[in-house]
Amino acid sequence: MKKYISVTICNKVESVGNDYNKGFRKCKTEELAQEIEDLCNQYDEKGYELASIVPIVQGQHIVFSSDGSWANSVTEGVIITFKAK
Repeated sequence: MKKYISVTICNKVESVGNDYNKGFRKCKTEELAQEIEDLCNQYDEKGYELASIVPIVQGQHIVFSSDGSWANSVTEGVIITFKAK
């Protein structure tokens, strides 16, 4: 049995928006949460405990205008690390 195992869940984004902003992306949070729960239960049954969950974040838009600028990012997935009990 390995002491540590890391697993990734990725591609948990969907394109949304309107005519003004068709390129906006958001995280599929319910789907991501369910996959995290399933993996945690699977690895618990194999004798591992959760060590960490780290988000995978991707920058998205940067807008500059005369009155300032803004940017945002979206969680694309997670890296989950398990440790042997």
